[in-house]
Amino acid sequence: MKAQTDKKLLVTLVFVVEVGISSFAQTNFYTNVTNLWYQGYKTNVLEIAEQRLNVNSNDIAGLILKAEYHFAFLEVSAISNAYLRVLQVGDTVATTNFAKRFVIERQYITDILDDFTESPVTPDELLRDKPKANIIHKPLPTKLIEALQEDGYFD
Repeated sequence: MKAQTDKKLLVTLVFVVEVGISSFAQTNFYTNVTNLWYQGYKTNVLEIAEQRLNVNSNDIAGLILKAEYHFAFLEVSAISNAYLRVLQVGDTVATTNFAKRFVIERQYITDILDDFTESPVTPDELLRDKPKANIIHKPLPTKLIEALQEDGYFD
């Protein structure tokens, strides 16, 4: 039984490393991170974000992915700072598709921040809604990464 568990762990680790490296290598970055998210490997997406942010603390892709992770898992103490960083850095990104999409997403992010300020999440809501983040086959909820891919940001 332990050998089988160790083998599953090794296979999972190899998968994570290969996908993580290919995601960080930037080829089809959008496809890789959205597939990971959809398959339920959301912590792997967070790891990719953190790797990118370790290299460049203003990496907009890393900031977006980190904010989406905090939001999905209702990590209330981290959501506002994460999204504020996305707004701050996003305003400086001038690539064509991102800039067009950011106008729309900026309002959405601002609305999220307002909602959390006006209606804080209650402990009962956290208990009820936090497990929903682990549901697989949910799409990554941002088009900003796709816009960056279209702009050649990951090339």
